[in-house]
Amino acid sequence: MPRLAHKYLLAALALAEAFVTTRPPRHAPLKSTATDADPWLAAQDGEGRTYYYHGVTMETSWTDPRVVVEAPAPEQQRLHALHVLPADADAQVLGDLLMNEAPMDETQTERAFWSVVNEVDRAEFKDEPLSTDVPRMLHRIFDADLRHLLTREQVRTNLTCMMPALTGAANAGSSMGYIMDDYAHKDLPLKEGRACEGGTCCEACSRNIFPSFMNDQECDARIFPGLNQFTFNEVEGLPSASILQFIRLIERVRRTMAHEYGLELKTLLPLQAYARKYVAGTTQQGGGGGEGDYVILHTDEATHSGYHYSSVLYLNDQGVEFAGGDFIFNDKAENGIIYIPTSEELECLTMEEELERGRKYGRSLVPFHPRKGAAVVFSSGWENMHEVYALESGTRYAVPSFFTTCPVPPQAYEQMHQGIPSTDEEIADDWLHLLLAHRPESPVESVGRVKELLMKWHYMCTPLDLH
Repeated sequence: MPRLAHKYLLAALALAEAFVTTRPPRHAPLKSTATDADPWLAAQDGEGRTYYYHGVTMETSWTDPRVVVEAPAPEQQRLHALHVLPADADAQVLGDLLMNEAPMDETQTERAFWSVVNEVDRAEFKDEPLSTDVPRMLHRIFDADLRHLLTREQVRTNLTCMMPALTGAANAGSSMGYIMDDYAHKDLPLKEGRACEGGTCCEACSRNIFPSFMNDQECDARIFPGLNQFTFNEVEGLPSASILQFIRLIERVRRTMAHEYGLELKTLLPLQAYARKYVAGTTQQGGGGGEGDYVILHTDEATHSGYHYSSVLYLNDQGVEFAGGDFIFNDKAENGIIYIPTSEELECLTMEEELERGRKYGRSLVPFHPRKGAAVVFSSGWENMHEVYALESGTRYAVPSFFTTCPVPPQAYEQMHQGIPSTDEEIADDWLHLLLAHRPESPVESVGRVKELLMKWHYMCTPLDLH
């Protein structure tokens, strides 16, 4: 196999592994028997992820079928002051807005977004093809969102990029313990540099805090039902407003990363993005959206080599809806600031306190206190080891997302029913069929749709002249 083709193949495998959710396997159930009143059982796959299956039909689902995101009743479908019922929507409004090519302020951008939502709902209600005005206006909204964000507060900390000191088989063997054991992860031998396996990352690394990445309305689950539990695999029952808003936020993250790290936008694609629920007093059950009240110390790029840039958006407030749950960057302490307790002080510690002291020894912990609408955006390498402290009470909602610079192999597009879009009509068709069709689908169909969506993300979210 030619070397270039082999590189593309490895990139394709990394993409597929990262963002394709396979059909849940049938493992030993956590509950032994189904009942007539509750036929659904919970089980775990080989990676510790929880799934659900029907005790009679053996149907499987990654999400609990007993938890339903209810669609708004017809009289409650006006989710926002600018949202109208589909039967009342005017198809001309969106076209009129597009004719004004002047840069949009935040109020105009919000009006444009809801005009898109109204047109999507109208087209579905009328059973019409999606207008090309929809993606064209979304592209302008995405441009405006970044322009507005760059006027808001940003707290940047520039860092030296870090990567494992060992390479090849030596690194694979020695680093396994540091990956599997969060207590040892901080002790992994490192050197300066950027791993960025299979990709083209910027040589600069940083972490960034955006206190006002979103306004309160943009992350309000009352306006956008299901936004705080969103996954790409389960969009059938969600309002189009919620789907479009989630895409809008993830695209805002992508453009922010490209701007921050000087990357060409088309080289950056999302591998994973989902809303996650953290519940105080529960046990973490794998990644990918499972409930759990903490996250162990880890490095995103160690978790998956294709993760090159990371972000977390916060959908609710610490101190209001939950306590605890700080996001912690865990850095090596600078020389000369490590405090070594006396033997008398150590004798006063409980076993748990002594273990915790050992875990923090030689480390500088940099906390971020989650606030609704805030975001952290950072390079995914070993310079940004992080963890999430356990919740003390309440429920925390956040949106982690991970981006790659690994290229999609051209043959992957060739295998699609419709490959890279070459007209505005094809872009509109992709928006409809990959996100907005509201059709029932099997788990296998969902996997294929999400895979195609993420590979086509850039082509759907930018006009033809930027492809």
